[in-house]
Amino acid sequence: MRLRKWILMAAATLLLTSAQAQTLTFVLDAPENRADEAQAIVAQLREIGIDASVRIWQSTVLRDEMIAGNRNASLTDWGSAYFDAFDLAIPKLRTADRGNYSGYTSDVVDAAFNAASTSIDDATRIAAYRTAQEQLLADVPWVFGYVLQNIEAASDSVQGWGPAADNSESMHDVSVVGSDSLIVGMRSDALITMDPAMYRDRETEAVLRNIFDALTFPTRDGVVQPHLATAWRVIDDKTYEFDLRDDVVFHNGDPLTADDVVFTFWRILTEGAIDGATSPRAGLLGPISHVEKVDDYTVRFVYNETFPQELVLQALTHFQIVPQKYIEEVGVAAFMERPIGSGPFVFARGALDSQTVLERNDAYWRGAPQLQTVVFRMMPEPSTRIAALLSGEVHIIQALPPDLVDRIDGVPGVSVHTALGTRAAQIELNNKVAPFNNHLVRLALNYAVDWDSILTNIYQGYADRLSTAFLPSGFGYAEDLAPYQYDPERAKELLQEAGYRTN
Repeated sequence: MRLRKWILMAAATLLLTSAQAQTLTFVLDAPENRADEAQAIVAQLREIGIDASVRIWQSTVLRDEMIAGNRNASLTDWGSAYFDAFDLAIPKLRTADRGNYSGYTSDVVDAAFNAASTSIDDATRIAAYRTAQEQLLADVPWVFGYVLQNIEAASDSVQGWGPAADNSESMHDVSVVGSDSLIVGMRSDALITMDPAMYRDRETEAVLRNIFDALTFPTRDGVVQPHLATAWRVIDDKTYEFDLRDDVVFHNGDPLTADDVVFTFWRILTEGAIDGATSPRAGLLGPISHVEKVDDYTVRFVYNETFPQELVLQALTHFQIVPQKYIEEVGVAAFMERPIGSGPFVFARGALDSQTVLERNDAYWRGAPQLQTVVFRMMPEPSTRIAALLSGEVHIIQALPPDLVDRIDGVPGVSVHTALGTRAAQIELNNKVAPFNNHLVRLALNYAVDWDSILTNIYQGYADRLSTAFLPSGFGYAEDLAPYQYDPERAKELLQEAGYRTN
């Protein structure tokens, strides 16, 4: 009798243990600024029987943990410096690429990415990107999410300004009614540097674009236009030639020539060229070999392998030209303290962690700006930026959080402005380990998250769903590929098929 009772108890215990083992359990890791979103996602997953919990991290620590392969499901975002998948989908999803923390691999996607990044034919590139998006949508290596719009706000006295998709803040054409000065409240607590070779930071570039010029220039929605380069041509599939303006001078009066362009890219591409330091920007240029002088106002970009013209032109918008003679005379440290460029404004004074004051360049080749002074002031706390705008202390503020828009919306004299976003947000899954090495589980999670509710309630509608990691602002985006819709019943069916218990 006792033996029978023991057997029944043991059987019951085994059944209970089996049932518990079949519950899908995992931790959703999230950076501090997305804690509310993480909690909302976990609540949705629990409704269908997934035992999910949240762990909040400092963002750089979380990234390091993901790189080390220690995290399995993480809320992440990744921004693109290009209006092209070359700087977003490719590094994040090509096998073993620099941003591929999920361990995803696909021969189809790799081949498509290779075709798109090595062809000079736009039709070929579009077709390749289409193939990649279709395969990614089928493979679901992540829970694909959304792109937040770039939200900024300004006094109505500011004229000729609007936010840019890539957060650039070019002030050449901007004016302020009743004033010749403009103050911008920056979202950062400090700029990285005043040397255009030594940053990978959008806030730093927003300031530097007003001091320095690049060969090409993007409109607010990413269309590339001539700038220091008046024209360009394809010499062969690895070589591009650029004609330079012959009427540009640096702030100290020295002419800008091909020598300055060659020097600019030499110090970026050469290891240890900046007083022993190496530029972090070379990777943005693609498979480039070197830049060479043809004559005083012509330069040639030579690549190691085929690189599309569209990507060359996009890349060059992010590389500001520096004066060779001045840097060689005063040294790198002095150049960083008092930068000399050819842009619409001249560096007057400032500190990286407080504010930078720029003054009008009356000799600017495009004509002198309307503003006499532009100040970029560090204001990392959103509430502080909003208060400063409403009090008239600043004229423009960056990075207005969606949940704080209503503090400005409707207030007389100030307005909210938006631009296309360039950062994809998602849940990255570790495809190498259980349970996320199971396609059924990954697919189920894509049906289990109600993104529309999250984007409405947390991000106030200032976001757009993504079907994959491709952005609507980017070249080759497949508009007709719809993202997975919220369908908890379908999610439960897939989980049950994968062997997990659901509610």
